[in-house]
Amino acid sequence: MGQHPVAPDFFFRWLACKDVAVTKTKCHRSLTALVPTNNSDLIDWLAKKVFLHHHSTYRIKKLKQNYKKLGFSKYAKQHRKLPKADKTRKGNATEILLTEYVESCLQKKLIKVFKLRYNPNVDQAIKGDDTLMVDVLKGKKKDKIRMYLGEAKFRKTPTKTIVETITKSLEQSKNPLSYSFLVDELGRDPATESIADMLDKFLVEQIKGKGDLISVGMLFSNTSTHGITEANLSSKNSNMVFISIGIETPEDLIKKAFTKANYYVRNPLVV
Repeated sequence: MGQHPVAPDFFFRWLACKDVAVTKTKCHRSLTALVPTNNSDLIDWLAKKVFLHHHSTYRIKKLKQNYKKLGFSKYAKQHRKLPKADKTRKGNATEILLTEYVESCLQKKLIKVFKLRYNPNVDQAIKGDDTLMVDVLKGKKKDKIRMYLGEAKFRKTPTKTIVETITKSLEQSKNPLSYSFLVDELGRDPATESIADMLDKFLVEQIKGKGDLISVGMLFSNTSTHGITEANLSSKNSNMVFISIGIETPEDLIKKAFTKANYYVRNPLVV
């Protein structure tokens, strides 16, 4: 998956990284806070990620076009993309962190679909893979792809059960459910149709058989997360890495980030 992000990436500023010694059943990257949860730069950074993951380029353009028109608040409400449900907010924020962290580690943008933009019921979580990202690796003779399948969970307090739940969801036998969806969505846009055509030629089982399906679990919780993860993490999947993020009052960070993200909805010109 790559090393922990380096400066000027915000993950480098926010989180300290400890790669725990790898065993046959455990590959654990432990992340802990370098700045307090109420840090204004941290809140603003996450708020912008939340805003951008939930709103398509088209929707942002329309918000900006209609910003100064009479009745904008009703317009924004009609096209609401940010969830109000606390549980959904926490789940979405953790999925966003997982997506952003993997890309920051690899220092490149991956092929993905921002699935939060397509949710017809914004206050309920979308079924299926939490995250699925594809990296195209250029070869001398032919290209190959590497897939990153993620499972992300938020808990106010970490437990043995949630560590085991994440691990079980990323067992060796698990195949991504949304690969076809990703290809189809890319194929709808003329700008990405050629990428869809290329991905359509690959079979998931072949990718997996070559060791190019990487499973990434993430638990976002409080400062006890490292210890709970270390005590309970065990997996037979040799291609799985477990990322734990342990900070003080993580629920406060998510609440404040969504409050700021809603501010950006009401004031889209400042994003």
